[in-house]
Amino acid sequence: MKITLGQYIPTGSVIHKLDPRVKLFLMALGIGTAFQIDTYWGLGLFFVGCLIMTLLARIPLKKLFTGLSPFLWLFLFTALLHVFMTPGDPIATIPYATWQGLQSGIVVGVQLVSAIWISTLMTLSTSPLDMVWALEWYMTPLKYIKVPIDEISLLVMLAIRFIPILFEETDRIIKAQKARGVDLETRGVLRKVRALVPILVPLLHGVFRRADDLAVALTLRGYEPGIKRTRMKVIRAGRSDIGALIGTSLIMIGFIWL
Repeated sequence: MKITLGQYIPTGSVIHKLDPRVKLFLMALGIGTAFQIDTYWGLGLFFVGCLIMTLLARIPLKKLFTGLSPFLWLFLFTALLHVFMTPGDPIATIPYATWQGLQSGIVVGVQLVSAIWISTLMTLSTSPLDMVWALEWYMTPLKYIKVPIDEISLLVMLAIRFIPILFEETDRIIKAQKARGVDLETRGVLRKVRALVPILVPLLHGVFRRADDLAVALTLRGYEPGIKRTRMKVIRAGRSDIGALIGTSLIMIGFIWL
């Protein structure tokens, strides 16, 4: 299984050069806007906007769609729930299904695709270090109530970085176990649960090993919680960042009003 969430593709585009604080704010605004749009033409225009942003970031569409494919089951499952659980006019050929549920399921499925598209584009165009710095900047006021924002930011960065690593590790273990003749496609609930043991045991072992190596690396580099760290490259918002913030925010507000 391949997933692009958590990976960073440096292309040097205008999207990559934007202030990470601006991109993080626009990502949150974009996800919120995606769930506010409930019309087909509105979602279509939003999709076009996401496509334009992807082209501006010079991110290969194949790479982006590869990252969206693992969430296909989530889109379909959510859409099916709406089809069979929304009251309305029944569909003659499908028991318990309604036309209103079908329309609602399509809208919700497209909304989920848009939200994951925006978050994936954010991680592909922003380095984890810059993303954590932006998150830490937004959480600065929480310092006054003794919230450990440095530790929280570090945990978020590690979680983002470990997402693709865990998926790659799982895929490697599955292929290795299949090569050894382990039957991972057995039928029955109990047999399927037992088939997961040869995958989960080495996966957990690898996770704990990586966590221990990471703790040793942080200790050797002199990391101590609560100590303010400096940055080699100081990021300052420029005119292009302010223009992108205002322009994109106005477009998002327009989508919500429409």
